[in-house]
Amino acid sequence: VLIAEDLARGDFSLAAGLLSTFSVINAITRWGNSDIQNQYLKAFSQDSQLKATFATQENTPAFNPFKLQTTAEKVGDQYQITGEKTLVILGKTADLFLVSARLNGQSEIFVVERNESILVKESPAMGLKAAETVTLQFNQTPAQRLADEDFDYTAFLDLGNLMWCAMAVGTCEAVKAYCIQYANERTAFGEPISHRQSVAFMIADMAIEIDAMRLLVWNAASLAESGQPFHREAYLARILCAEKSMKIGTDGVQLLGGHGFTK
Repeated sequence: VLIAEDLARGDFSLAAGLLSTFSVINAITRWGNSDIQNQYLKAFSQDSQLKATFATQENTPAFNPFKLQTTAEKVGDQYQITGEKTLVILGKTADLFLVSARLNGQSEIFVVERNESILVKESPAMGLKAAETVTLQFNQTPAQRLADEDFDYTAFLDLGNLMWCAMAVGTCEAVKAYCIQYANERTAFGEPISHRQSVAFMIADMAIEIDAMRLLVWNAASLAESGQPFHREAYLARILCAEKSMKIGTDGVQLLGGHGFTK
């Protein structure tokens, strides 16, 4: 979490891309069954060029990761996945995907190698261009189940959300620092715009919210690291970070005025 926060302070998109493969390796190490670990951890150790990513988001209103539209069915000793995933980071170039799908009414994670049955559709996101986000369509795509029966899907989601939260905190720190410098250098009506209370209070609110976000994320991460229950804390961090990082980003664009976000 600390690494993610610092990297995202430099660039959110590049941080997400850098941490994608690293996070897949962590997930396989933590939950992968012996066959999956033997097959893929060895491959990652031998080939530093391998890229991996997650395909868990779906383009549905009020997306609920426990009510997935993507489905998996068992065919012989293997599984096949059918469905669509969106906002897949490094989706164009990744060699391996961890895909969430519904199996017998339960949400599970599957390991999928890139193959010709996966259709890639462009879905660029403003502000995330370097992350190469795409939409993937799976059509009876061969897959392997990541974990055995004791897989903790909720913890998988919570830990992933904490990484996104950490990157949000880092990016918000960058927004705040940029806005402070800009507000002190930009002059209007004969003085820096930071002398205006409406500007100063907006930046002060950024600092307050960032501290609150960081403490919630660190608290949840600390509980997870020590093996204690952390679902409630991770959920609170996600809710606060999603709301406040959006506000901080919007306020930053407003403070920069004509130098803000354009497409």
